[in-house]
Amino acid sequence: MVNSGSIATWPVGIRLFNRPDYTRKFLESLKTQTVAIDPKRTICFIDGYPKSSDYFLKVPDRTQEVADIVKEYLPEARVIRVERNVGLAKALYTLQGEVFTLERSDWGIFLEDDLVLDDTYIEVLEHLIDLAAVSEKIVKVAACQFHMGYQKLPPAPERKNFFIGQGTQAFAEKKTYFQERSSVTTSYLEALNGSSYLHKNREQVFAALAAHGIFNFMGNNDGALDQMIGLFGKLHVVAGKQLLQDIGIQGETSFRYPEIQIPHVEGAKPLATTADDLTSALPELEREFASLQRQYFSDIWQVYRRADSVQHTIRFIAQRTLQRIKARFTR
Repeated sequence: MVNSGSIATWPVGIRLFNRPDYTRKFLESLKTQTVAIDPKRTICFIDGYPKSSDYFLKVPDRTQEVADIVKEYLPEARVIRVERNVGLAKALYTLQGEVFTLERSDWGIFLEDDLVLDDTYIEVLEHLIDLAAVSEKIVKVAACQFHMGYQKLPPAPERKNFFIGQGTQAFAEKKTYFQERSSVTTSYLEALNGSSYLHKNREQVFAALAAHGIFNFMGNNDGALDQMIGLFGKLHVVAGKQLLQDIGIQGETSFRYPEIQIPHVEGAKPLATTADDLTSALPELEREFASLQRQYFSDIWQVYRRADSVQHTIRFIAQRTLQRIKARFTR
């Protein structure tokens, strides 16, 4: 599909790391967008190699290749390179902070390198941003990553067009919300203390988030940001169709985002949706999100209960074993 000549209204931030093959495929998909990004209003953040998970796993440093590919595809974009790896969380937060300093940045579009975007992706994001004006609660929009809670609490069969989302693959965020959550995000980043995903102090991160009313055992960035949406009473809304391909099989974790069963996904036409459609869907979206949050906390409780039960079992077995050993030696 050939670009129509339209230029995106909002600035763009792109996170990249040590994956030149992904970078090239991703940037190729940006070339064919029906609404093009403005390279002069695009910032690319290339995280450093030293002290990264790749560094510890002895994966070769190819960040210079990434920088060269960015220059090839986006020669007018601003590129931020850091010497030492700062991790996914700080990379995104830093990138967002820079994007939101640009003029006309009430919203920002944020993408990462291990994706191949549908030709209409940026156009759909801009459309969703326009529709989001119907409610101050809508602060994040995307056309990917349906909420994983739908696996246990699937949406009603008649639902269509708009759903609850999560994650940070390819989304747009409202500047005022970014500023509102800034103090919580800063506390989280301080607890991470620049560590890689594999080396963070999970207990320290959990305590920092819990102090703000966020409970996230893994301490991962997406999970923390997803729970901030609930903490501040906001909504992350996604279109009724996934419009990208996740090509990321190399990374800091082996996690693959699951395929979520969504009604009417085959016939979904995100660009045909209207502000009235979203206004009508809002009450159900709010109910769904409340239910998904209750399920999330129920799942946390079950994890704690099982862990507590295991601890009691271990203590019981240990005590019985010690009693048997003691009895054997006192015969």
